[in-house]
Amino acid sequence: MFFKFLLFFLGGIYLIRLISPFLFRLLISSLIKKNTRNTPDKNPKSHTKKKTTSDSLGEYIDYEEVD
Repeated sequence: MFFKFLLFFLGGIYLIRLISPFLFRLLISSLIKKNTRNTPDKNPKSHTKKKTTSDSLGEYIDYEEVD
């Protein structure tokens, strides 16, 4: 009785160790696919971002402490 339990227990652990890398890879790939579907398309050509020049930002004022 104890021998059967030990045999099934160790066999189950061995099978889990053999199968777990494939299951982990499948889980990670499904999470990556799910994440890429939910995020907007990040095509750099579609987003034309203008660089702002310092002239359009305004004048820099250096404030001094008054005692």
